[in-house]
Amino acid sequence: MTTLEASGMHTDQGSIVPTQGEAMDEPLEHEDVTAPADPAHARHLKTIFHAMTLLGLAGVATLVVLGFTSGVLTSVASLREFVDGFGVLAPLAFIAAGSLESVFPVIPGSGTIISAPIIFGHVEGTIYAYLATVLGSIVVFFISRHVGRDLAFARFSERTLARYGKLLDHPKFTKYFAIAIALPLAPDDVLCYLAGLTAMRWRTYLLIIVLCKPWGVLLYTTGVMAILRAVFPWLGL
Repeated sequence: MTTLEASGMHTDQGSIVPTQGEAMDEPLEHEDVTAPADPAHARHLKTIFHAMTLLGLAGVATLVVLGFTSGVLTSVASLREFVDGFGVLAPLAFIAAGSLESVFPVIPGSGTIISAPIIFGHVEGTIYAYLATVLGSIVVFFISRHVGRDLAFARFSERTLARYGKLLDHPKFTKYFAIAIALPLAPDDVLCYLAGLTAMRWRTYLLIIVLCKPWGVLLYTTGVMAILRAVFPWLGL
C-alpha cells in the first residue's frame, strides 16, 4: 500500500484529489506540474485549445466587423440600445461567454471585466463581470481536478507553470491563493488551474472565489471607468 493509499488519497491524471470526508486544504507533495502525466494526451489537449482559440478569435473579429458596419459599435449609446433589445438574455449570454473565457482565452480575461460596465453600466456591469469570473473559476477548478496536470500543460507555457507551480509546495498555498484572487492583475486563471491539482476542498475553494473575487473586479471596473471618463469624456459613460 502506497503512502497516498494509506492516507485515503488517490491521484487522477497527476492531480491529487481528496476522498469524501477528507479535511485537508493544503497542497500535498506532487509531481512536477510542468511535465504532463501523459505527453500524447497533453499534446492532444493543446491542439484542441489552439483550435478553439483560433475559432474564438475569428468569431470575435467577425462580430467586431459586423458591429461597426451595422452601427452598433459606433457609440456606447447605440451599443447599450442594441444590448437592451435582448432583455434578460443579454446578461445571461455575457456571463456565459465571460466564464468560458477562463477556459478558452480568446481575449485576456480582463477584457470581459473591462467591457461589462461599458456595455451594461457601472453597477450592473460590475455585477455581471463578477458572476462571469466566479462561474469561470468554478469551471476551471472542476476541469483541472478531473483532467489533471495534462490540461495545465496544454493551457499554459512551461515557463508560466514553472513560475507558479512551485507555490503548490508552500504550506500556506491556500492563504496566498486567497490573497491573489482578491487582487487585480493577479494570474487568476493559472492559479485556479493549479489549485485543482491540490487537495483543496471544494468548499474552501468556493468560499475563496465567492468572497475574494468581488474586490479585484470592483477595483478593475471602477479604475477602468474612471480612466475612460477622464480620457474619453465624449463616450458618455
